[in-house]
Amino acid sequence: MMAQEKLPFVLVVMACYNGAEYLDEQLSSILAQQGIRIALLVRDDGSGDCTPEILADWQARYPDQIELLEGQDNNLGAAGSFSLLLSTALRKWQSGCDYAAIALADQDDIWLTNKLKLSLDALMRSAQGKPGDYPLLVHTDLRVVDKKGEKIAASLMQYQGLDAGKRKFSSQLLSNTVTGCTAVCNKALLELALPVPEQAMMHDWWLSLVASAFGEIAYVNEPLIEYRQHGANTLGARKHSKPGWQRLKTLLSGHGASQEAGQAQQLFYQSAEQAKAFRSRFAAQLTAEQKKSLDRAERMPTLGRWQQRILFRWQRWFD
Repeated sequence: MMAQEKLPFVLVVMACYNGAEYLDEQLSSILAQQGIRIALLVRDDGSGDCTPEILADWQARYPDQIELLEGQDNNLGAAGSFSLLLSTALRKWQSGCDYAAIALADQDDIWLTNKLKLSLDALMRSAQGKPGDYPLLVHTDLRVVDKKGEKIAASLMQYQGLDAGKRKFSSQLLSNTVTGCTAVCNKALLELALPVPEQAMMHDWWLSLVASAFGEIAYVNEPLIEYRQHGANTLGARKHSKPGWQRLKTLLSGHGASQEAGQAQQLFYQSAEQAKAFRSRFAAQLTAEQKKSLDRAERMPTLGRWQQRILFRWQRWFD
């Protein structure tokens, strides 16, 4: 058996908010990861329950593995809290910590014991033959469970109708396929992606954009997390109930689809703002084709319903 100090070292960042009910189980599952040395960097986002006390108790029991990011008591929301955690983690990495990768975790899931090992193996395979500054992100499938841990769906990707093969920049601009709590990142990705701009829809979406534009997204087609749904999830799993062409027909018909069409319009507006932020950050590094993809994403809110749906399909068709 490999000595503990020889095992790869992964820093896990976790943002918490009113997560007391499930936090013990999740922390236990993270510290039980096999074949990996684990450190945890955790931040509470102003919880009103006993989450801070639970975190303090765990930190007292595992002082060499768990660090609480304190002195930042303002409520930043999930994206803001993770952005702060990732920036702090990157500074630690740059100061000499020998991390093999940084992983993201939600507060209310359960990790299978081989989650990090399989993700890190995939990251290392992707890194072979690549330069050291090549951004890499690995994500996995998830098993959807209810608040008691009972199975809802064996695969989140199938449940939501997501295609992990749609990983090119043009597709990621309008439809993120990376579930943040499964993500494992290399140093080059964080150095390029951080800080996450305020216009980013979510921190994981921004990371997927940067990886797809300048590096690589790899996928482990295995559910390595029990993704708990309990009614208070920030985003959560939503069942994909219609084939794409049927959903498109419903949206275009205008009959009984006003709420869904409004949600789509909001998505297009937000993704356009995110695209503008991406262009502003990386203007000098973009290819001509990437600029065209950004042009299309930025135009989406200004188009009519038919044009939006056609352009949406076009943007993803050529992935």
